[in-house]
Amino acid sequence: MQRRFPSLNALRTFEAAARHLSFSMAAEELNVTQAAVSRQIKLLEDDFGTALFNRLTRAVELTDAGRRLFPQVSDAFHQLELASSQVWGNKGSGVLTVSVLPTFSVKWLMPRLLDFSELHPDIEVHLVNTIAPVNFERAEVDLAIRVGSTESQDSNLSQVEIDLLMVRGGEALIYQDLLPDEMIAVASPDYLARHGPITNVYDLQHVDLIHMATRQNAWADYLFALGLKAPPTQDGPSYGHFFLSLQAAIEGRGVALVPEILGKADLRSGLLVQALPQKVQSAGAYYLIGRKSGWKQKKIRIFREWILDKAHRI
Repeated sequence: MQRRFPSLNALRTFEAAARHLSFSMAAEELNVTQAAVSRQIKLLEDDFGTALFNRLTRAVELTDAGRRLFPQVSDAFHQLELASSQVWGNKGSGVLTVSVLPTFSVKWLMPRLLDFSELHPDIEVHLVNTIAPVNFERAEVDLAIRVGSTESQDSNLSQVEIDLLMVRGGEALIYQDLLPDEMIAVASPDYLARHGPITNVYDLQHVDLIHMATRQNAWADYLFALGLKAPPTQDGPSYGHFFLSLQAAIEGRGVALVPEILGKADLRSGLLVQALPQKVQSAGAYYLIGRKSGWKQKKIRIFREWILDKAHRI
């Protein structure tokens, strides 16, 4: 006997509309018009011979038939996604898209990617450099690297204002610890020669402090952690990316407060020196983030193992 199935496209549209309880949000997710969503739902209702949604004035709700259908359809699409991931996962080649913070990309990841390309020439890594939130429910990315905390922040630690709340995907995501977020004060040798050595945290009150727009409390938190309660002056340049703060420090514009892992290359080259020996752990860390459904996919597994090995070698 020939099997009879409803339209797969109509079922996909129904699943999205039922999950959001919104035709407009389903349209946005599927990148179609709201009218197209309505047509697909109507086709499915005609095929079943019953209404699946009650159309209210400004909302929709599932009918009894829709409530019976939704969990089954949702589970079927989930199983299809898992099966597809397993098949794709057996293919070593392909494009791997990673959303990454710009300074982390420039200062840490990109200098190491040549090694990955030489080891795995069949996997092409595409980097999306951005501080914008990552929405794994919609974005076409395989992995993301972000800094923040997966737990409530300890008030004794330096705050991280770019946090993991900017990653959407809920319980469908995995957070892999990658690197610590330890803050250090850095300056150019020339700047310290002109302004005198910084021998203690109190000396920071008499130099130009370079600020980060995304971590406005960083200096206050750093000094508080070292026992200095008086907040530093907010005078001095402010930048939106750590690589700009690092460059400003290299050019002798002041003392920058940066994550140690982002400043190591410039410290090794001698372009910067650590102005104070103390480093302060922030409330967060750097995480590698991905979907649970694709976590074991071959190209993702290979990249995960490679980047964790690099992180452990620091």
